[in-house]
Amino acid sequence: VLRLTSFPDGHKAEDQTEGTNVAKYFDRGWCYTEQSWAGLTKAGYLSLDLGLMRGGVEYDCGSLREDCTQDGGRRPPLLPSAFAAELEKKSFTNGKDDKPLVKRLYEAAFEEQFGKATELDYAYLGWGDAEAAQLAEVLASGAAPRLETLIITNNEIRDEGCKALAAALGKEGAAPRLERLYLGYNMIGDEGCK
Repeated sequence: VLRLTSFPDGHKAEDQTEGTNVAKYFDRGWCYTEQSWAGLTKAGYLSLDLGLMRGGVEYDCGSLREDCTQDGGRRPPLLPSAFAAELEKKSFTNGKDDKPLVKRLYEAAFEEQFGKATELDYAYLGWGDAEAAQLAEVLASGAAPRLETLIITNNEIRDEGCKALAAALGKEGAAPRLERLYLGYNMIGDEGCK
C-alpha cells in the first residue's frame, strides 16, 4: 500500500477546485479509512507513507521501507467501535452520507481480515506501549481466532505494552491457535516478563 500523506513542496490548498476537501491527510475521512483498512492485517513493510520521503535522498528498497514505515507510517488496527469514534473527528466532503457507509465497510473488512488471519506482522514500526495496548485490545476481543503467528519485533515496546499484550492473549478465546509470538528487539525489561 502506498500513501502520500503530504503534498509536494509548492502545492497550495487554496488552489484547489471549490468543494475539494483540503483538510490534512490524517483529518480526512476517506484517507483515514483507507489507511485503516490497509493497516488491519497487512505486514508493516508493505504499507509505506511516501510523504515521509526526504528530499535529495536516493532510495533503494531497504532505505525506502525504513524511512516510510516509521513515525506514522503505520498505526495499529482499531476495533470497529474505536474506529467509529475516531471517524467522528474526521472531515468528509459528503459526511452525512459517507460516515455511516464507511463505518459499515470498515466493520465488514475488520471481521473478514482478522477472521481469516493466520499471521500478523507488525515489525519495525516504531510502536511503543500505547500501540501495543491498542493491538492488545483488538486481540482480547477474539477478532483473530485463526491467528498462529504474531510478529511485533524491532519496535519500542516496553514493560507496560508487554503486560497489556500478555493480559490480552491470556483471555479465553483471544487467539486460541497462537503458537508463535515474536517480541525480540523491543525494550522489554524484567518487569514486563512477569
